[in-house]
This record gives sequence, structure tokens and C-alpha cells, in this order.
Amino acid sequence: MKCSNCQTIKLSKEFPLDTITEKCTHIPTWCLKCLIFHLQKGNTPNEIKCPECPAQLTQSEINGFKIAWEKAPFKIDIDSLFKNSRANNTNNNNSLLNDPATQKGEFFVVLLSGDKYTLKLEEIQTVRVLKAELTKKIKVDGSKQKLLHKGVELQVRHQNGQGENKLATYGIRAGDHIQLIVTMYAISRDESISNLAFDLYWGYPLRGKDYLDGTCLLYIGKDFWKKYDYRDRFDPVHPNIKHSGDVMDDPNRRGHHRITIKLDKLPDVVNKLYFVLSAWKCPHIGDFIAPSFKLYDDDSSDKKQLCNYTIQTAANSQAVIMCAAIKQDDGSWDVVEVGRVSNGNARDYNPIRQAIMELNLDNVY
Repeated sequence: MKCSNCQTIKLSKEFPLDTITEKCTHIPTWCLKCLIFHLQKGNTPNEIKCPECPAQLTQSEINGFKIAWEKAPFKIDIDSLFKNSRANNTNNNNSLLNDPATQKGEFFVVLLSGDKYTLKLEEIQTVRVLKAELTKKIKVDGSKQKLLHKGVELQVRHQNGQGENKLATYGIRAGDHIQLIVTMYAISRDESISNLAFDLYWGYPLRGKDYLDGTCLLYIGKDFWKKYDYRDRFDPVHPNIKHSGDVMDDPNRRGHHRITIKLDKLPDVVNKLYFVLSAWKCPHIGDFIAPSFKLYDDDSSDKKQLCNYTIQTAANSQAVIMCAAIKQDDGSWDVVEVGRVSNGNARDYNPIRQAIMELNLDNVY
């Protein structure tokens, strides 16, 4: 999700876990880092109020946030940053501290799954080198990496094609977070996939027959529109998406779900499709034997896999948002890897929808 103050996309754990004060009636949209800076500004507790409403913080609440910050695994040196900020305001001779080209220290690249990689500015100075380093770490070619900093996509070369862009070009400093979105496949308008298919297979858990649900959640912008699962399999008003329902092979202890979607026949306003797995009775996806899935063009001869997410990565979770098909402004579709684990299942999609909201992809696409 994006901090409303610094406008940086961050993980949900980098925000306060509850309302900023007991008197607040809103969810916090400032990240913990920005909130700590805000708390530094007040000389006495009476001067410290919630940055998003007039509610005043108690000393106990202030102390609680300081403790949360001290224990935060993503914490950077707030004291040194604050001192540098004060020094810059009082000494113009130290203006080089604000020059991104002279910055040193760690910055972070975060995937939609929540995985975070720590890198050093002094070792990585250009977008090209950053993509090459990420290729080594996550085994994804740079052409499939979409890097965003404060809502701006990082480009390898200048618009005129002359020279490479440096991280400093985008104002990236120590402590900053860069969002990485992995585009597994781009479906152009010319391809016009008539039948996008999602096939899911699983073996029954050792404890007996159970269901590994495959679900497609459709969104219009940031708003949930419809779902297709074992219950909501077909809508005659929108007949271009179908779910097979439960196809169970009891003698061989295997289950199968199939979803077919005609992308070019969907309502124009639908621009995001999230493909979700969730365990029905078992607490974890890993309880199922040899689960597998394939997302592909059903009309193609080679049935090429469009998303390579490894289900076993979510073995200890109840649900996982594996991937998403996202419509571009020109009508083409990108298939992006998500891999965000979550609670929830086909009985209760609310935790899954909350996880989708926290992806904040509406601010990217």
C-alpha cells in the first residue's frame, strides 16, 4: 500500500497496526517511518497530534510507537536521518547531503509477495545495473522487471535513447523502497487471446478428501466486481467466464478446477483479474499432494505457461494470490506474478480481498 505522506509503496507491516490514537476513527495511511518523523517535531506531548486528524496522542501512545519503531525489522537509522535533516536546515554548506548522487547506504526492492531485497547505493548506481543484480537474485530477466519509485517507472535509458539513467535521476536515497513487479507475459491486442484457461490439479491430503479452490476475482480499478469459484460458476449476463466447479476423481484421489475467460469479450471497464488458491478444510495449501496449475491460451498449439509461480512457496499458508492479469491503457494485458500469501478461503474472501487492496496495483496500472 502507498503512504499518503511520502507517497511510497510499502509493505503493510511498515504501517501502524491499529489506529494512531484511541480517539481516531480512521485507518492510518501514514507509514511508521513518517509517523516517527512527525513525533520528533513536537517539543511536548501536548503539541503532538495525529497527522491525519485533530486527535491528540497520549504519552503512552507516543512511547508505544517509539518501541514499535525500535523493534521494526525494516528500521533504518532514524536518529542520524533526523540529525542530517536538522543540519541541512541550519547549514547550507551541507547541501550535498541532499544530493542523491552523493548518497550512500542501503535501499530496498520489494516484490508483490512481500519479499524484500537489501542493496547498496554505492554498489548500484544505474537502473541497468540494478536490473542485472535483481536478475541474479530472483532469476527473472530484466525485460520482465517493472521497477517503480514513488509511482514512477524506472527506465534503463534516457527518453532520447542517449545514455543510461542513474538511480539518482529518480531521487533514490538511502532507506528508499522500490517496488518490483514481475511481468511474466504480455498479451498484445493483436494476439487477442480468445480463451485464457486456468487449470488447477491437486491430490487429496493424507487426512482424506478435501478441496484446493481455484478462484478468479475480477476488479474494476480498485473496486471488487465479481468472483468465479466452485459456487459462482457461471453468470448468463456475463457468459464469457466459466468455472468448472469441483471435478473430483475419488478412485485416484485427485481434484480439478478449470476457469476459462475470453479476455476480448469482457466488459471494457474490467481491468484486473486475480487468480487465487485457497485451502478449504486443511489449514495449509501444503497439506495437498502434488498441487499444480497452468495459466495458458487454450487455443494455442503449444499451451505455453503464462505464469510460473511455484505453489510450494505458499505451502504454509491458507491462501495465495498467485498472479494477476492486468489490462493496459492500449487494451493489451500483462500477466504479473504476485505470490502474496494470505488468510481466508472460499468461505470468507475478506482477508484475500484485503491482501489485494494492500498490493496497491491500482496506483501502478
